[in-house]
Amino acid sequence: MNRKKLYIWRLARFLREHQMTMSGEELAEHLNRNRFLTEYGEEYQGKRGTYRLISATWELVHDQLGLEDEANYIADAFVLPDGSVPWK
Repeated sequence: MNRKKLYIWRLARFLREHQMTMSGEELAEHLNRNRFLTEYGEEYQGKRGTYRLISATWELVHDQLGLEDEANYIADAFVLPDGSVPWK
């Protein structure tokens, strides 16, 4: 598992355990501040690529590791700017 996905997974767990959420834009700022870059070596913008990373992290945890409860943390922690959940 790559470090970036592990970071998102742990952040999602923290957010949900504290009944909090974070938008893709906020996650992008958080990733950039902590020197995580896209596959192209660019900063995150909080748009489609950020949500694709969240989705890929969910797929890893749910499909590959078989951890449904942990995957639900990821699905519920990250929201659209209006607070709605993009996955449902």
